[in-house]
Amino acid sequence: MNVGIIGVGNIGSIFCEQLKKDPAITLHLFDKHSVKLNSYEGKGCSCSKSAQETVQKSDIILLSVKPQDSIPLLKELSDCDFKQKIIISTITGISIARIREEINATKIARIMPNVPSAIGKGVTGVCYAKDFTPEGKDAVNCILSKLGIVIEIEEKAFPAVTALSGSGPAFVFVVIESMIDIGLKMGLSYDVSRELVLGTLIGSAQLLQARGNHPGEFRHLVTSPAGTTIEGIYSLEREGLRGTIMKAINDTYERAKQISEEIERDTQ
Repeated sequence: MNVGIIGVGNIGSIFCEQLKKDPAITLHLFDKHSVKLNSYEGKGCSCSKSAQETVQKSDIILLSVKPQDSIPLLKELSDCDFKQKIIISTITGISIARIREEINATKIARIMPNVPSAIGKGVTGVCYAKDFTPEGKDAVNCILSKLGIVIEIEEKAFPAVTALSGSGPAFVFVVIESMIDIGLKMGLSYDVSRELVLGTLIGSAQLLQARGNHPGEFRHLVTSPAGTTIEGIYSLEREGLRGTIMKAINDTYERAKQISEEIERDTQ
């Protein structure tokens, strides 16, 4: 399978690192800043001299450029033949309809991956154009599954997916940092506190994933009458933790919608 990646920045480089592990995939890379390609040249990747060359050599093309660079890129690719090719776009705020309009492609998938994809443990939301065949979806899923879990969504859900899984790791890292810090305050070493916190979070998430229970069910299992846990739960409720988390994610969601609207307006 020939896979082209146009734009080897933060997201594009994650795809490079994960896909080059598969001997069945040949990567064709292009970035307007050629220095970004230096670390891939001669390491199972073919570096192209132009975006058009990458398209010509590839069956599946990942568009991973910044929104402000997207329309000039699409116009540059408008003369390419996309009839037998699949487009995967990571470009924020650029709709499937807009990509189709610019390059006359029909098999377009729009995605939102997240940072844990760097180690194959990410979550990627994907929306397919209506023209996709089951075989086409299978090919895209084969690529995206290298990054972790793949969840099919409607295109209108992208701001919500951005808030929950795209920006979500940042919120989790803040929680982890605060838990490690309080471990230090209680006299634990950094290493011990870190291992306790990460082990607890990972194990709790895996338990929920394996059993499928509502989180509240497991919370009650470790909450004894007049015990230590209920004291902490009471403190969290009193300080409004749930509302704070929900507001933070909702604010992120509103900002994601606003950014999409700004990008759409600025690229007209």
